[in-house]
Amino acid sequence: MPIRINLLAEAQAAEEMRRKDPVKRAIWIGGFFVCIVLLWILKLQFDIFFEQKDYQNKADRWESIKAKYASVTDNMIQIGDMERKLAALDRLTTNRFLWAPVMNALQQTMVDDVQVTALRGEQSYLKEEGHDVGSGSTQRHIPGAIVEKVSLFIDGKDDNPKDQDYNKFKESLCNFDFFVKALGRKDGFILDGTLSTPAVDPADPSKQFVTFSLASHFPEVRRNE
Repeated sequence: MPIRINLLAEAQAAEEMRRKDPVKRAIWIGGFFVCIVLLWILKLQFDIFFEQKDYQNKADRWESIKAKYASVTDNMIQIGDMERKLAALDRLTTNRFLWAPVMNALQQTMVDDVQVTALRGEQSYLKEEGHDVGSGSTQRHIPGAIVEKVSLFIDGKDDNPKDQDYNKFKESLCNFDFFVKALGRKDGFILDGTLSTPAVDPADPSKQFVTFSLASHFPEVRRNE
């Protein structure tokens, strides 16, 4: 029976030991986990990139919506302000003082021997700011308002001062239905100042005349803002 001698047994044994070396296994295993970590990091970087892109898109969309919202809000404020002004103008239009009825009433109150030489109307608006009245539980707020003041001044000439026709004219005005309702009383016209001294009429020296002035103040009208 032949005898076989393996001259490479030692080399093969050493190679087998190297293949079974735990350090090498650890290196391979470590390298594998390093690759996994690198892949995970790469995935996270991609995720961060796409999330940042999505965030930027949403931020741009939000800025666009924010600008539109601000524009709409400004428009709503302007519309509300315009509506308040239009409502105030509408109230002023429907409740404003009209001079045409006054002129018409004057035509119907004239008396003989009295001439109206001048007619002046004054119409003013005073703005009152809102303010608080009282204190504590009894405190209340009075809103601001626009106060309308209207006055009528009539300059006249009485060609018959002996009969005091200027008084008849004043009484005619005071008792006329329109002025009674508008002024709220029957003594709405008063002499403004004093009568002039009798003067000779240049057109007829045999006659004399006096001049007078009447004033009337209509009730104030308060319109809340």
